Amino acid sequence: MEEKCPICGATSKLQFLPYKIPYFGDAMMFIAVCPSCGHRSTDVMLLSGDKESRRRRYEVEISSVDDLNIRVVRSSFGRIEIPELGVNVEPRRGEGFITTVEGVLKRVEDAVRMLSRDVNDARKKHAEQVLMQIEDIKAGNASMKLIIDDPTGNSAIISKNKIKIINHKLHRLTQIDDKNQHG
Repeated sequence: MEEKCPICGATSKLQFLPYKIPYFGDAMMFIAVCPSCGHRSTDVMLLSGDKESRRRRYEVEISSVDDLNIRVVRSSFGRIEIPELGVNVEPRRGEGFITTVEGVLKRVEDAVRMLSRDVNDARKKHAEQVLMQIEDIKAGNASMKLIIDDPTGNSAIISKNKIKIINHKLHRLTQIDDKNQHG
């Protein structure tokens, strides 16, 4: 299958890669790399799980170094929030990924560093404070809440620990111990 590059308009080959997610099930990764300009587009579709209500909001408290290994699946429709850092990552087409909490924090670090390169004053100081908070979280000296909200239901937080899932369509809140979730 082919896809038109949103940057230069050249034709890219769209690859479909099946992916098995521990404690959850099957997913499909979609990847396109433009041969002309190098633009990379990725997305994720979860193939396992409850299809009754698509919209999902996942919340997990990160309070130890071990929690940095919790798996994070974000489709290009998933919005990420980390209230303690004042971070909101809005959905963007072609920016789906499968990573860990530490990988999410690395992406936030990279974005904060890039955005603070050319600023001075209070914005620079705020960026430095956010980076120090991230280091404290990664060292296990501070905690944070990671939230993913996805109207398509193709994002997830997958953990051996308890997570909160809010099913928007059915308006229920469930606690799931994912040792028992989806085999």
